[in-house]
Amino acid sequence: MTELENELRRLLRPVDAPAGLADRVMRSLPEHPKPAAITVLPTPRRSWMQQFGMPTALAASLLAAVLLGQFTAEQRELRAEQRGLEASRELMQALRLTSDKLDIAYQAVQGPPPSDPEENRS
Repeated sequence: MTELENELRRLLRPVDAPAGLADRVMRSLPEHPKPAAITVLPTPRRSWMQQFGMPTALAASLLAAVLLGQFTAEQRELRAEQRGLEASRELMQALRLTSDKLDIAYQAVQGPPPSDPEENRS
């Protein structure tokens, strides 16, 4: 392992540039470089839809979500109220039926005893 590390160190050691390299590079460059021409392009005008389309669509979808949520909540509340009214009607009907049965039982207990002893058997 140390032999590999030593070989890598030897290969990656900094090397001095050859003599005269800077002079050769400077001679290869042109004497008077041409200035780069920079053309400023006018920014294209964006239409109303391009400029405000995305925010408008986002606002519309947010408004639709809020309205749909309110509608759903109202429908759920209406169904719960209807179920409550139906349960109330069923309870009142059961109480009326119970009251009628209790009236019949009360009249049977308070009335005269039956003349036939066999009539009282169940």
